[in-house]
Amino acid sequence: MEIFRIAAIALVTAFCVILLRDIKSELAVIVAFAGGIIVILSVIDYFSNIFSVISSIASRAGLATSVVTLLFKIIAVGYIAEFSASLIDDAGLSSLADKVTLAGKLIIVGTSLPVVVELFEFIAGMLS
Repeated sequence: MEIFRIAAIALVTAFCVILLRDIKSELAVIVAFAGGIIVILSVIDYFSNIFSVISSIASRAGLATSVVTLLFKIIAVGYIAEFSASLIDDAGLSSLADKVTLAGKLIIVGTSLPVVVELFEFIAGMLS
């Protein structure tokens, strides 16, 4: 099972970060970043599988491809913001991490506005 490999990578990374934090704290942040990237890269195939399944479901349901693409952009922004904020917080810059999280939320709201407008137009069309 793939989760065992991912858990092992995460545990080794965490152990290395704990050891390096007292010796060279700047190196500990780099090791944490590298471990996180390795974990993300080891599950990248699942993203493509999820994207293809959801795209096929959306096409069967008659949903526009642009809506599905927009949905995946929103999800990607959320994950990237959370991952970045966690790394920044681990580096001891919690104030900056909060700002990255806020920026991610604002980008999500801004990106999702076309879907909200389309939904309101659909509802208005149904009511008239």
